[in-house]
Parts: sequence; C-alpha cells; structure tokens
Amino acid sequence: MENRKNSKLFLVLFLGTLSAFGPFVTDLYLPALPYMTEYFGTSASMVQLTLTTSMMGMALGQLVVGPISDKFGRREPLLISLIIYLLSTIFMLAAANIYTMIFLRLIQGLSSAGAVVISRAVANDLYEGEDLREFFGLLMAVNGLAPIISPVFGAVLLQFVNWKGVFVTLALIGIILLLVLQKFQESLSESKRVQGSLLEVYSNIFLVLKNKLFMSLVFINSFAFAAMFGYISASPFIFQTGYGVSSFVYSLFFAANGFAIMLGARLSSYLSNKKAIFTALLSLVVSSLFIAITLYFKVSVFIVEIFFFTLMISMGIMFASNSALAMSKERRYSGTASAILGFFPALFAAIVSPLVGIGDVFIATGITLVIASVISMLIFQKIKSKI
Repeated sequence: MENRKNSKLFLVLFLGTLSAFGPFVTDLYLPALPYMTEYFGTSASMVQLTLTTSMMGMALGQLVVGPISDKFGRREPLLISLIIYLLSTIFMLAAANIYTMIFLRLIQGLSSAGAVVISRAVANDLYEGEDLREFFGLLMAVNGLAPIISPVFGAVLLQFVNWKGVFVTLALIGIILLLVLQKFQESLSESKRVQGSLLEVYSNIFLVLKNKLFMSLVFINSFAFAAMFGYISASPFIFQTGYGVSSFVYSLFFAANGFAIMLGARLSSYLSNKKAIFTALLSLVVSSLFIAITLYFKVSVFIVEIFFFTLMISMGIMFASNSALAMSKERRYSGTASAILGFFPALFAAIVSPLVGIGDVFIATGITLVIASVISMLIFQKIKSKI
C-alpha cells in the first residue's frame, strides 16, 4: 500500500532521520564528555550518567509515546515530543550543575524516543508485506549512517566550538525536524485509531505482550541487539587499549562496521523474510564464534575486524527483515508494537554493556557475543514453522 500524500523518497529520508535521531542524540556529544567533566568540575563517572539516563529515557519513552500514537495519530505525539526535546536541549545550555544536566538528558532521551518509535509505526501504517520489508531495509540503511557520522561530526564541531556548541547543533536539528514535520501527512486515519481512555490504551501493551509470535521476534531482535551493543561497548578497549591502534584507525573500523549494517539492510531485500532471518542468524552465530576464537588467541587486529564486519552485515540483514516481520504481526496496535520492539533491545543493551567489562574484555566480549547469537538462533528455530 503506497502513501498517496507523501512521496516514498520523502518518507525514507524523514522517517530514516527520525529512526536515527535517538542514536544521533546519544553519539554526537560523546567527544565532548571530557570538556563537560572539566566545565562542571565533576568526575568522569558523573558525566557518564548523562549517557545512562539518556538511554533509560530512550527505552521508557518509547513505551510512553507508542500507545499514545495509536489513540491520537502519529503527527501530534511526534510534534509534542520534538517540542519537549527542543526545550530540554535549550535548557541544557543554562545548566548550572551536573545534576541538572543528568535530569535534562533523561527528559531529552524520553522525548527523542518519540521520533524513533513513531518512525516504525508510520512505516507499518503505510506498507505491508514485501513493501514493508523493503521500506525497513531503506530505514536501516539511513539509520546506519548515525553511528558513522555523529561521533566524527561531534569531534569536528569541537574544533570550532565548546561543548555547548554541540548542544546548540542538537537544538538546530530539532528545529529542522519540526519544520519538516509540517510537510508530513498523518498516516493513521481516525477510523483506525484505538478507542477508549488512556488507561485502556496503555493496557494494550499487555495484549501485545501476549502475542507469542510477535514477542519471539522481539526477543530475536533483542538478543541480536545485545550482541551488537556488546561490540559497541567493548570495541574501544579491544581496538585501542588491547591492540593499541590509534583513535583514527579505530574510527575507520567503527565507520566500516556502520557501513556494514547499511549494506546488510540493503541485501535483506533480495531474500524472503524467513530466508533472510535464518541466513543472518547463521552468519551471526558463525561470526561470533570466530570472533571469540580470534579474540582469545589475540590474532591480527585486521582479521578480528573482518569478522566484526561480517557480524555487522548479518545484523543489518536481520534487523531489517525481522523488524518488518515483527511489525506485520501486530498491525492493530502498531504504535504499541513499535514501542515494545524498541524497548526490549534497549533494555538488553543496557544489561550487556557492563558485562563485557567483567574480567578480560577479550574473553568477556567473545562469550557475550556467542551466547546472545546462539539464543537468537534457538528462538528462531522454535518459531520458524509459524512464520
């Protein structure tokens, strides 16, 4: 089903930007953390709490906004989310202490989650079947640019401005999205909106949680995302501390792996959903095993990077196909389904992040990747006959 009001190109660019908005908000300011530590006269761990609260907000915010968008449509909740995001970002420029900053980052995370959750819901409103999977592949391709561009862009910005300049940039991005939103046409007609009180609307979360096939697909995504976040969390310590590569070489590896996700997302469109998910998960398990072995024996860093690159291609294929399939199983409550599809991977990522730092990061990362990948495959094997 095609949208007759907005062109597909507009939707890909707009929804792709919205879906990448959360990661961009998180990653852009990372190079500024040391400057913020000095400015607020606090410890590195306190400044890192601004990252933790932002991620918490990103996860919880999806559960807040998703169900609301099923009742009121996609456009108005997105508008309100972007306005709150913009105000919280502007207030950060006047933050008097780190505690205020931590609180405002929580609000920023909560509000930016609206963009992420609604982007998936809109796609599910407008497309189905192969069109939906192809569109999710395009979204993932655009989304894959966020981890490549944002840290580099943040570092370049700091050559010309102080840390506040980074947040001015984030505010400007919010203003641009608000302006572009004026061209976006509502995707959820009033006849398809969920009726009842807000309490009844939020109770739909439990209805979606009871959809066993949908939740199985959510957990496949969640464990795979945990594996990916295990890589993201451990990669600076593996490449820079363990192998001693320069920050420039590390940024090249990081960018290459971001490109691999984009490549995988595009490759997903050439396979059926079931075949794409199985192929990706098989590659995920094999890549994880080889990564665990190469990290244990500390073989050449370039060989390790080859397997990480393969792992990220698998992630791109899997996320695009599995997300589209999951959303197609809950068309009645798309916003709520999108919220759950975003919440659990974020939760799993938060759990995995400290695990890869326990003991030897090389061994802990390898074990984490293998376990997460194998569990994803086992869940798929259990439900593949129902897909």
